[in-house]
Amino acid sequence: MTALMRSASLAHYADLAASVGLVPLEMLAAVGLPRTSLETTELRIPAAAVMRLMELSAECSGEQAFGLRLSVTRRLSSFGVVGMLARDEPTLRQVLDTLNSYLYLHNESLSTRIHEAGGVAVIEQQFLPSVGAGRQSVELALGALYHTLCLALGPDWKPRSLSFMHPPPASLAWHRSILGGNLLFSQDYNGIALSSADMDLPLHTADPGMRQQMRQLVHEDLGGGKLSICDEVEQLITALLPTGRCSADQVALHLGVDRRTVHRRLAAQGTGFVELLDRIRQEQAQRLMGYGDRKLSDIAPLLGFGSLSAFSRWRRNQQARPASKS
Repeated sequence: MTALMRSASLAHYADLAASVGLVPLEMLAAVGLPRTSLETTELRIPAAAVMRLMELSAECSGEQAFGLRLSVTRRLSSFGVVGMLARDEPTLRQVLDTLNSYLYLHNESLSTRIHEAGGVAVIEQQFLPSVGAGRQSVELALGALYHTLCLALGPDWKPRSLSFMHPPPASLAWHRSILGGNLLFSQDYNGIALSSADMDLPLHTADPGMRQQMRQLVHEDLGGGKLSICDEVEQLITALLPTGRCSADQVALHLGVDRRTVHRRLAAQGTGFVELLDRIRQEQAQRLMGYGDRKLSDIAPLLGFGSLSAFSRWRRNQQARPASKS
């Protein structure tokens, strides 16, 4: 099932592309997106094509911060009705919970997770592996999240850190200009760390009456269209791998069903848990090893392996397996 996103994700793309010497419509054609993607905000377009567009735009223009520069145009309104719903939540925690609960209405390929410990909250962003999100898409999404936090918490707020899984670019000029300091690269996740206390500060712009009206609108008119079981399991596998607790039982627990139900639903989609797990591990391993600055002993735990030897055995088994005919 192809993950889709609103064409609002391309707002201001044409202006930025033209400013760095690109021809916007030619770039869209190169990745198979229609020109109407730039003319309306509500067209549903393949997320994978948007990811390719961001990487190709950076490559052809030589602008390493293309996605990050596009992120400065993002506001809650960029998320459409989802942003309107989140805007009137009373705290940042509830804003983020609402955004994540309904984010599939804006972008089916992206999700956020919040981890808290020792007074620090980490807002982690994760893309479905199948969409092939690269550096530009990651920085666009994380930049948009950063600007959302700044708007909610005020101009004086600063994050504890902003973390990227990819290595740093040759120049950090745009990154420091747009995101400030505390930038970390070659990390284990893409996300923003902040004080847990910030998560529960009251947002004075919240309007309880508007919040209730927007919730009713979303529930009545936009309640359908959630992710398929394959996409949900992919997201959970991606999130659970680094914890060392990625299993069909854990995935079933998060979905609120039993293990057999997960297997039955996946089988109805022509796949299985082990097949998805191996594919995601392969994609993650290829991406992590492609960075060139990661040791295999560092990559192994990120893929859910308890030891380098277990990782090595898995790699040998994958290489010995006949190629899929799909």
